[in-house]
Order: sequence, then structure tokens, then C-alpha cells
Amino acid sequence: MLTLERKNNTFSNLLYTVLLLMTGYGISYFNSQLFNGFGSLVWSLVFILLSLSFSSIRRLIIPLINFNPFKSPLTYLGMFIGIFIPFLMLKLSIHYEILMDRILIVYYKNGLLEGLEQYPLILAVIFAPLWEELLFRGVLLFALLKVVRPIWAVVITSVIFSLFHPAYLFLSLIIGVVLACITIKTKSVIPSMITHSIWNLYTGKLFLFL
Repeated sequence: MLTLERKNNTFSNLLYTVLLLMTGYGISYFNSQLFNGFGSLVWSLVFILLSLSFSSIRRLIIPLINFNPFKSPLTYLGMFIGIFIPFLMLKLSIHYEILMDRILIVYYKNGLLEGLEQYPLILAVIFAPLWEELLFRGVLLFALLKVVRPIWAVVITSVIFSLFHPAYLFLSLIIGVVLACITIKTKSVIPSMITHSIWNLYTGKLFLFL
């Protein structure tokens, strides 16, 4: 019975992954023709619907959507560290001109970078942290925790996460590690979502002032 259930879960997870890849590629490819630039929003909604449609995925995600960790001061300390470390790494990368896209560094130092407009900023601050945390620190991280050591689960999910952000590859790797540690420690994706959202707000707009 357990073997049959395990096989069903494996097939379900494989189907879920294939559907995610297909819809993600399709939305990205037809973004301008079909979605008028709203592909990111459509993808976020499709991801949430797909994730809730598979019972094996729901069992991973739903327990992680809880606010109990906010009763502990350590959660806020973890979130502060989760913002401070990438902030420090970003400043060092810009100062020493390392670990980041050279063009971004030159633009930043010469005051040529502009903050995101309203719609892209909403996507970056609300929708991107929502689906990215559910996927990377929710589904992938906790699925891997069942089969590998925590250190490898953190490393694997962080590497995959960084590949989605090639302009900030190393910085995204560090952010991924920190967010994964926060999620494992709190057993909730809410703190990492909020931390991720604040970080995106900084890199999307607040960097102009800080």
C-alpha cells in the first residue's frame, strides 16, 4: 500500500513538474502576443492553481503557510539578517566591482539605473516572492529534505534559484541560502516571503535612496 502511494506521489510530482515547465515556457514565449506583458502575473496565478491542484504538493505547501513563527523574536532577527547579508554583499560587490554583471555596476556607479515602474514593482514585491518562495523554499526544499541532508537541500534549491537570476548569480545564491535557512528554522514560508519582498523593494526602488 505504501509502495503504491509512493509511486502515485512520484508520478504526481513528475506530472506537476512537467506542467510547470510547459506552462512557464509557453507563457514566457507568448508573453507579448497573448498576455500584453502580463505574463509574470499570469504565471504566478497558474503556478498557484497548479500547486493547489495536486494533493502531494498541497501536503507540502499548506503546513508551511502559517504565521506562528512571528510569535518569536528570533524570527524577526532572522529576517533582519536575511536582508542585511545580501545588502552588505551588494555594497561590497559594487565597491570592488565583483560578483555582479559589469554593466549593472557601471550603471549604478554613474547614477544611470532607474527604479522599476509601478507595474513591474508590484510584480517584484508581491507576486515574485509569492511564487518563488512557494516553489523554491516550499515545494523543492521540503521535497528534497525528505531524500537528502538539509545542507544539500539548501544548496540545490539555492543554486536553482540563482540560475533564475543570472544578473545577480552569486548574490542570488547567497540570498537563496539565507531564505532557505529561515524557512527551515521557522517551518513557514511567510517569513521568507516577507524578507524576499523587502529585498525586491530595495533592489527595485529603494536602492536609489540607500
